[in-house]
Amino acid sequence: MWLMIHGKISIFGKTAERWRPVSLTRCVALICKGMFGFSLFATLAAGAQHNGSAAAHSSSGTAKVMGGLLDKMQIAASGDNVPGQKTDEIKDTCLLPPLSLARSPAVAATALAVPAKAKKEYMAGCAALRKKKTASAEKHLRNAVEKYPEYSAAWTTLGQVLAAEKHNDEARKACSQGSAAEPSYVPAYLCLAGIAAQEEAWGEVLQFSNQALQLDPSTTAIAHLYNAAANLKTNKLDEAEKSALRAAAIDKNNSDPRVHFVLAQIYEAKGDRAKEVAELREYLKFAKNPEDVADAKQSLSQLEKAEARHGDPAVRN
Repeated sequence: MWLMIHGKISIFGKTAERWRPVSLTRCVALICKGMFGFSLFATLAAGAQHNGSAAAHSSSGTAKVMGGLLDKMQIAASGDNVPGQKTDEIKDTCLLPPLSLARSPAVAATALAVPAKAKKEYMAGCAALRKKKTASAEKHLRNAVEKYPEYSAAWTTLGQVLAAEKHNDEARKACSQGSAAEPSYVPAYLCLAGIAAQEEAWGEVLQFSNQALQLDPSTTAIAHLYNAAANLKTNKLDEAEKSALRAAAIDKNNSDPRVHFVLAQIYEAKGDRAKEVAELREYLKFAKNPEDVADAKQSLSQLEKAEARHGDPAVRN
């Protein structure tokens, strides 16, 4: 199915302004702004053929959604409470979204043993991040892990900062150090999954999200969301749907409504047009950015009109 997209669309710093036909699957249109500042509309090449199967889904489409989980720093959100997460655990870390919504099932001994000097450097890095002084933050985070190489939170936060700067190789090494220092540290695996999603390495996304889910299957929605995207891209639609629905069930407050766009992709691949449209509508219930809401409404309207022309009353209900 096709829709017409219009307006200024920013794709990795490049802006286009025009109408163009785009399949929802190739558009994977909307994502909540993640960590590093791309527009939430990622319009892909026009005119591509869509045959209704998962194989027709653009890798770039899902990559933009899942990579978008790392798109924009939202430092203010890093202190938000996570269900089941201990206050001390929140206070002592400044992981960036979406990892600020992740937790480990238990506080590891390595975390309890962080030396005062390493903790001081880490907190200085956190303060720099809140002021969006990334160069200073990186310096302090490096100092923290130098003083205490088992500092998983510092390694993972450093990895996120490096990923923001598009230094993916270094970011991957940092997050790998975080998981090596403490194998039960869930955010480190999710950091690796996010980097892999940006690179469209879906086998790795599945691997790292599975590792995170083995450690914490019930409280971290983002792990299920990564897992859903990886299964979608490998044409395992039932598994993808199961994971995405689990993410939505965990995130009852819809703090991260991107899951509804992954579900929309899944239902398009399954040929369930009514559920596809329903998931787009669900996003609009929770989206907050006025520009994003306007664009979402326009896309949904075009999709509904296109479906109505084909005589499918379900999408109009």
